[in-house]
Amino acid sequence: MQHEDTKQQYSKVVRGWNMRYDLEEFIHAHGLQPLAARELFMKFGPYKVDLDRKVSELRSAAHSSTEH
Repeated sequence: MQHEDTKQQYSKVVRGWNMRYDLEEFIHAHGLQPLAARELFMKFGPYKVDLDRKVSELRSAAHSSTEH
């Protein structure tokens, strides 16, 4: 029974890790220009977790640089 509990906990942690965007979906999800989206898509791959994190980092960096 201990093994099953561990398996359940693990599946909760990694849920959604392999979900992917197609390029059009990525463009619309983040409101990006097609060329900028394509560059990020090619550089970081199609995984939503990676792309969402990168867009968030870029927006955060852009926001903090405009405050200074």
